[in-house]
This record gives sequence, structure tokens and C-alpha cells, in this order.
Amino acid sequence: MEIIAGWVAGYAMALVTTIALTYLVMQVREAPLLQRWVAGEVPGALLAVPVSIGAMLGWTLAGIVIGSVYRVGNLDSQPDGLGSPSFPFTLAMVIVALFPLVPLLLLGPRFWWVWVGLAASFAGLFGWLMPLLAAR
Repeated sequence: MEIIAGWVAGYAMALVTTIALTYLVMQVREAPLLQRWVAGEVPGALLAVPVSIGAMLGWTLAGIVIGSVYRVGNLDSQPDGLGSPSFPFTLAMVIVALFPLVPLLLLGPRFWWVWVGLAASFAGLFGWLMPLLAAR
């Protein structure tokens, strides 16, 4: 059940990531790096398709791996806390969610709210939702 819970959390994270990355692509459409990879006449909304496919594959795979670690590590037997059946696992996911924040905030401070939203989504989906789903 943990692997399915990880997949569900990963799929939900893929949806959030698709929305965020599509927004970012639309905002920085004229960036030289983006123009090098994508022709200027390609509509920005059309870029959501490859972003969505990539995010879905990447995040669901990550969710399966995280769910497997949760299962193999027998992390469901850890003490509960803050509404999670495994407080140490939840704390670990919150810490992992904070890792990319500093570099992202330095690279794109204008989009700080996107980076914080993605980190909070990761912490919530993998730190709380996944253990709750796995416990059912």
C-alpha cells in the first residue's frame, strides 16, 4: 500500500509542478536559454504538454521510490506526531523539501512564492498525505 500511496503523492506533485513550470515558462518566454531549446513560434501553453509528461514520469517514479523506502524502512512503526503516522518520516520530508529553496531563491528571487509553494506541496504531499494513505 505504501508504494501506491507514494505514486499518488507523486502524481499530485506532478500536477502542482506542471502548473508551476507552465506559469514560469509563460513568464520567461523571452529568456535566451528557453529560446535556445524552443522555437519562438511555439505557443507557451503548448509547452505544458512535455512539462506535464516529464513531471508525471519523474514525480511518480520518485513517489514509488519514497513509498518503497517508507515500506522497507518500516517507517510506519515510528512514533506519530503533527497529524502524521510517522513523525520522523514527516520531519525528513520537510527537511528534503527545504534543500532546493536556497539555490532557487538565489537564482530566481522574483518567483519566491512559486519556490515556497512547491516546497510546501512536496512537504505536505510526501510528509503527510503519503503516510496517511499508506496507513489506510
